[in-house]
Amino acid sequence: MKLFRTLVLALFLVTAMGQLPSQDILALLEFKKGIKHDPTGYVLDSWNEESIDFNGCPSSWNGIVCNGGNVAGVILDNLGLSVDADLSVFSNLTKLVKLSISNNSMSGVIPDNIGQFKSLEYLDVSDNLFSLALPVGIGKLESLRNLSLAGNNFTGSIPDTISGLVSVQSLDLSRNSLSGTLPTALTELNELLYLNLSSNQFTKRIPKGFDGIAGLQVLDLHGNLLDGSLDGEFFLLSNASHVDFSGNMLQSSSSGKLLPGISESIQFLNLSHNQLTGSLVGDAELRLFGSLKVLDLSYNQLSGELPGFNFAYDLQVLKLSNNRFTGFIPNVLLKGDSLLLTELDLSGNNLSGSNAKPLEFVIYELHLVALSRFVHCTILYTCLLVRLFRADIDDHVDKSADTQSFFEWDHRGTSVTDRKLCCT
Repeated sequence: MKLFRTLVLALFLVTAMGQLPSQDILALLEFKKGIKHDPTGYVLDSWNEESIDFNGCPSSWNGIVCNGGNVAGVILDNLGLSVDADLSVFSNLTKLVKLSISNNSMSGVIPDNIGQFKSLEYLDVSDNLFSLALPVGIGKLESLRNLSLAGNNFTGSIPDTISGLVSVQSLDLSRNSLSGTLPTALTELNELLYLNLSSNQFTKRIPKGFDGIAGLQVLDLHGNLLDGSLDGEFFLLSNASHVDFSGNMLQSSSSGKLLPGISESIQFLNLSHNQLTGSLVGDAELRLFGSLKVLDLSYNQLSGELPGFNFAYDLQVLKLSNNRFTGFIPNVLLKGDSLLLTELDLSGNNLSGSNAKPLEFVIYELHLVALSRFVHCTILYTCLLVRLFRADIDDHVDKSADTQSFFEWDHRGTSVTDRKLCCT
C-alpha cells in the first residue's frame, strides 16, 4: 500500500513537471552560471530547481514573469549584479517578450543568434559592460518595440539591417563608442518615436529623411563628430518636439541666415558647440517659428545683430553665449511684453546696451541673466539673478541716480558669480 502511494505521487510529480518546457528552465540556469556576484542574493537565492512551480513556469523565481506556462519576462534591473553574461541562452525562451537587465555590471556581447528572439518586444541592456560590434541579426527582431543598448562599450558601425526593426518605437544607442556614418536605414524606421544616438563617434553628414518619420518626437545626436551643413528642410518639416544636434562640427548652409524657420512641433532645439556661422533671421523675415520653448545656439561663430525674438511667443530659455554677435541688446528680450523668458545668456559676445531706452527688467520669472556687460535697472521692486563674468561690477552696472535705486548683492560664486539684483 505504501509502495502504491509512492508510485502515485511520483507519477503526479512527473506529470506536473512535464508541463514546464525544459528549455526554459535550462536556459535560466545556464545564465545563472555566469553570475559572479549577487550582492542582494536576489537571483542566487531564488533560482534553483527545488522552487519550480507546478504550473510549468518558475514564477517564484525573482525577476521572472510567467505567461501560460512559459517564461515571458526576465527583469533584473538595478541589482548590482556582476555577470559574464551569455545572452545567447535566452533564444531558447520561445515566448520571451521582455528582457531587461539594465544598470548592472554585466559583460558580454549581443549574440549572433539575437535574430532568433522572435517574440521579443522589449530589450534593455543599458548601463552595463557589453562590448564589440552589433550583429547584423539584430535587424530580424521584427516584434521589437523598445531597444536600449545605451551606456556600454559597443564599437563599430550600425548595420544597415537595422531597417528590419519595423516595429521599434524607442531606439537608444547613446553613450557607446559606435562610429562610422549614420545609415539611411535609420530613416526607414517609420514607427520611431524616440531616437538617441548621442555620445558616440559617428561621422560625416546627418542623413536626410528623419523629417519623414511622422511620429518621431525626440531626435538626439549630440556629442558626435557629425559634419556637413544643417538641413533647413528638416527643421521646417520635422514633427519632432526635441532636437539636439549639439557638440558636433555642423556648419550653416550657404544662405547666410541660420534657421529661416522652424516647424510648429519643435519645442526644444540645441545646436550649441558646433561651427555655425552667419546671422540670425530678423523679426521681419521670419516665416515660421512655431512653439519653441528652448533655443541654445551658444558656442558657435554666429554674428550680426540680435533679433528681438518677439516672434517666438513661448520661448522660455534663450542661450546665445560665446558667439560674435554685435550691436544693441533688443529691449524686447528683457521687457517681457511678449516673452516668457526664465533663462537668458548673452555672455561672450560684443553686445552693448539698449538702442532706445534703458533695459527694463520687469519679469519676475526671469531668474537667470548672463550678459557679462551693461546691466541697467530702472524699474522698482523687481529682482532677478544676474550672472557676472568680471569682478569689477561698477564697470558694467549702471546705477542711475534718477531712479533712486540701489542694489543688493547675494554672493553665490567665485570666478563666475551669480548675484541677486533687486531694484528697490
